[in-house]
Amino acid sequence: MNSGRSTFVHRRGSPANSRSGFTLLELLVAATITAVLAGFIVLIVSNVAGVWTRTTNRLSADAQARYILDQLALDLSAAQFRADGNVWFAASVNDNTTNSGLWQAAAANGKPNGTNSLQMTAANLTDARFGQGGVWLRFFTTRRGANDATSLVNSVNTASAPIAVGYQLARRFTAATATGTAGTSTAYLFHRVEVRPAASGTGSAARPGVLEAGYNITAAAYTTTSATNSNGGQAGDTKSLKVITTTARDFTSVIGTNVIDFGVRCYVRDSMKPSGLRLVFPATDATGATISNASNARIISSLPSTTPATSANFNQVMPDVVDVMVRILTDDGARLIALFEQSGTPLTLPTGVNAQAYWWQLALSHSQVFTRRIVLNAQPL
Repeated sequence: MNSGRSTFVHRRGSPANSRSGFTLLELLVAATITAVLAGFIVLIVSNVAGVWTRTTNRLSADAQARYILDQLALDLSAAQFRADGNVWFAASVNDNTTNSGLWQAAAANGKPNGTNSLQMTAANLTDARFGQGGVWLRFFTTRRGANDATSLVNSVNTASAPIAVGYQLARRFTAATATGTAGTSTAYLFHRVEVRPAASGTGSAARPGVLEAGYNITAAAYTTTSATNSNGGQAGDTKSLKVITTTARDFTSVIGTNVIDFGVRCYVRDSMKPSGLRLVFPATDATGATISNASNARIISSLPSTTPATSANFNQVMPDVVDVMVRILTDDGARLIALFEQSGTPLTLPTGVNAQAYWWQLALSHSQVFTRRIVLNAQPL
């Protein structure tokens, strides 16, 4: 008999018993997939950032090198000389920091001299090293005159005329005003200096130029450190080819930054050589040892062009071809070298490695080498 009561029957699997949420296994699977995807994203972003940094560093070094090598090509391709016994082209290997008189010593762990920095006979020019101060290169070339209506075309200082130029690197201040103690805010800067064609001014204000000083690139007028008898004292001029600026914080002559090495290899034409060229600087003796690494090593043009270039007279010829190289730090390399050269450097030396060797480990890992072969068109008069 039905008493009017309704009966609710609970059946397994009915909609009323449906579960909401995820099981522990499902959560673990989802978390694993998310972690894997996140890892891939982090890896991709990290790789992209690394490529961006390396590309930026390379572009910065490339731009520096292009400007430096283009300037060297302009000057060397227009190099001049006469077979008159004077020195028209000179290259000195400076395994020291004394040449310019303006090198700012590092507080600690500066670029070393000796074996670590002097390896000029490497098979490849890109592997060579040319001393603590690099090569001091100087020669006579032709100045490109101004081509505009307002220039003083009758002035030897604005016309295309012979000039003396010099190239060298030095570790110097990078700010126009002092920003700390000596040795801070410094970088390895590459310089091109120029001695004007003729004197300017009168009396005590006159400064000799190429025409007055004569054509001997090693003459005192081109190597003096005294402003009273050199090309200094005029706005924008250096004291000489040796002194790269008139003041410690003048950057007129700087044409490149973070350049830590500069070197050259000079050749004369020789049909007896497979390459058609004979290396005359740096020269080697019969055993292959370098004999031109002295600071006074030089190349001059006093011998006839028919005189063969040997280890005994390597410094008596004018080169026909010059290979130039510059080693330039990347932005990261410049930062690391600056840290290593600080007093109390935070960089830790690897076990068994001394500071001199580690300086070059940093440099080699964070720098690029750029080279160019330049043909000299000079013919003896």
